[in-house]
Amino acid sequence: HLVLWSWKGTTLGGIVLGLKIVRADGGPMNFAVAFVRLLGSFFSAAVLGLGFFWAGWSQDKQSWHDKIAGTFVVKFPKATPLL
Repeated sequence: HLVLWSWKGTTLGGIVLGLKIVRADGGPMNFAVAFVRLLGSFFSAAVLGLGFFWAGWSQDKQSWHDKIAGTFVVKFPKATPLL
């Protein structure tokens, strides 16, 4: 995940589903942001996975690790190449 997030902003599953991680400030996805997001995902999982489900309840649709890293997951149209 870390390598693919920092390189392309997505994972193999994200490519299939048309999902990409973007920074809230509009900057490029880099290793540091991807690493912070990865560490934050451990926190999201540690609380019985509540941090992952939080995206379904929050108004801005961010999970806890997205809030920590300052990222959003966005859906791209099928015609948009993610690689």
